[in-house]
Amino acid sequence: MKKIVPKALKKGDKVGIVAPAGYVSAEQIKSAVKKVEKAGFVPVVAENILSRNGYLSGTDEERVFQLNSMFKAPDIKAVVAARGGYGCSRILDMIDYDSLMQNPKILGGYSDITALICAVYKKTGLVTFHSSMLIPEDTAYTRNSMWGIFQDGKKGFLIKPQKSSEVEVLRQGKASGVLFGGNLTLLETLIGTEYDFSLFNKILFIEEINEPPYKVDRMLTHLKNAKDFSGLKGLIFGKMKGCEAQGENSLSLDYVINDFCKNLKIPVIKNFSFGHVNDRCTFPVGVRAEMNTENFQVKLLENCVE
Repeated sequence: MKKIVPKALKKGDKVGIVAPAGYVSAEQIKSAVKKVEKAGFVPVVAENILSRNGYLSGTDEERVFQLNSMFKAPDIKAVVAARGGYGCSRILDMIDYDSLMQNPKILGGYSDITALICAVYKKTGLVTFHSSMLIPEDTAYTRNSMWGIFQDGKKGFLIKPQKSSEVEVLRQGKASGVLFGGNLTLLETLIGTEYDFSLFNKILFIEEINEPPYKVDRMLTHLKNAKDFSGLKGLIFGKMKGCEAQGENSLSLDYVINDFCKNLKIPVIKNFSFGHVNDRCTFPVGVRAEMNTENFQVKLLENCVE
């Protein structure tokens, strides 16, 4: 699939707000609108965004209508999820990928939105973004990371952790490859589907939330058993909030990650600033980058916006 790079966002551009997964309230959408306006853009709220179907933001048809409508609208320059939750996997086969290829634009989100950004990249070649969303709490670091890369994500752009002192090097080195990743649970659910992925020539970034170490262990083991790691170039673990040991018989999260990485011959770092925490960097999905464990930086080797 030929790579498609979306156009850079400019001040005054329209940003579509969608809820393709979990339910959102009117108050939450008001907050999301204010965030987009404060950043200097014009918010456009998707139709049916306040619909509800249990834990979902409306029926599958309503949620995919939000996405497809935004993808078809030529005046919408970016589409950002209001929140995650659950639901994107249910609508992947209903997305109008052709419309997005004909009218490419920035698409961003994290958590459950991992399924969406990875599927879109697989089906269209469009560079997508593991970015912040518009409802979760954030910081100036998070906002600057997201809106900054949406506007200026050209070759040479640097992605830095919020606090270098928190980053831990498990395997030293420098490596270049194509950035790919997101939430571990959602990456695992893509395995064996038409949205499956290869780790060849990739720098993989992974985060998780509220899963005990044995479940993280199980998912990482499945990933290792299902995928060929021989072509993987680098590995970046984000903040794994709520994944601490539970009970005296539990292995620690550190043990699980260190054990998983012990035979890898590639650069590995953990506790980078992304995941279900307030300080979240934005990683593009589908562009070449270089990771360096000496300075913890990730440098883009290609444009992720034009």
